[in-house]
Amino acid sequence: MDLEAIKKTMEQQIEQGRKRRLERWVAEDPTCLSYWFPKIQAAGLPTPRTIIVPMSPEVHSDIFRLFDGMPMEGIARPFFEKLKQAADLIGYPCFLRTGQTSGKHDWKRTCYVENSDQLENHVVALVEFSSIADFVGLICNVWVVREYLPVQPFGTCPKYGDMPVCKEFRFFVDDDVVRCYHPYWPRDALKMGGMVLNDEDYRSLCDPGDDFYLHQLAESVGRTVGGSWSVDILETERGWVVTDMAEAHKSFHWDGCN
Repeated sequence: MDLEAIKKTMEQQIEQGRKRRLERWVAEDPTCLSYWFPKIQAAGLPTPRTIIVPMSPEVHSDIFRLFDGMPMEGIARPFFEKLKQAADLIGYPCFLRTGQTSGKHDWKRTCYVENSDQLENHVVALVEFSSIADFVGLICNVWVVREYLPVQPFGTCPKYGDMPVCKEFRFFVDDDVVRCYHPYWPRDALKMGGMVLNDEDYRSLCDPGDDFYLHQLAESVGRTVGGSWSVDILETERGWVVTDMAEAHKSFHWDGCN
């Protein structure tokens, strides 16, 4: 094969890859926050204050120039300005994520934004994380600014960027039927993050108390959205709050949880 033929083949492969990425960019993904959050918000279920800001493929490509050692060309500037407006409205500190992920295991570089000066760098860090988080990367077409909920952490994980660890539970639902639930944090995950809890504190972290309300809340979420889901519910000073959802088959189960 001569050089021109090789060049033409490479150009065709690049174009095919671009088309596949664009198809993923515009496709509706139920796991994306933009799909399920408006439904549970409209139902009046307890959620964080949230502002959604879309990102175009052109903005993503502009940011991605940084990973090739080149400066951004300015295409991303209006996006950053809209995101800052959203964060200013929500207030600082705020919680930043995409529709797919928050990259919370790198807490202080990704999702936890203390002030507006950090916002751009945190976006870049989340774009980078998303590009390597899955076999083909996670789409960044949806960005989300959320209030930082008032919580009382049991401690932090220094190896996860001082990520706070709070009482949280994951429910699995089929429509409005709860199939199972378990604490969000396996002990081994906390140890990997550098956090050590004694047995009494870990039991407390994993104890929902009277879980009747949690079951009712998870059932309401399933009834509202419909289908098979994992539903993450966080304890805050305002009470229990639904923070995240994902299609059930994409979600982590504890060992022994079917």
